Amino acid sequence: MSTPNNSLFMEVVQQHERDWGNEPYPHRPSLTELLAAPIVIMWVEMSAKARENAPSRFRLACYQSPEQIHEELYTALVLDKPTNVPNRKIARVFVKQQPVKIVGVRLLFENEAKKSR
Repeated sequence: MSTPNNSLFMEVVQQHERDWGNEPYPHRPSLTELLAAPIVIMWVEMSAKARENAPSRFRLACYQSPEQIHEELYTALVLDKPTNVPNRKIARVFVKQQPVKIVGVRLLFENEAKKSR
């Protein structure tokens, strides 16, 4: 499950567990889920109230695929569905417990007139 170079991931998970303890938050993953997830994202709350109440706390979320992340972000940003995504930002991304860097984001558009034919 873990690899020799996953120390940053383990530090993040340990800090998360220390900071939150038994306190729940929506969709909070268990330790088992965090260690088994193919993709884990560290989210930082952006609202002033959240930063004032707990400036160092962050949330972790597990994803099975990049498509799952895309759907969550697309829904929040483009379709204007009510979610918590706009109130937070991605601080770190781990794939197979290894830190990765986001190097780009791609939006695809289609001509609506073409679609209705």
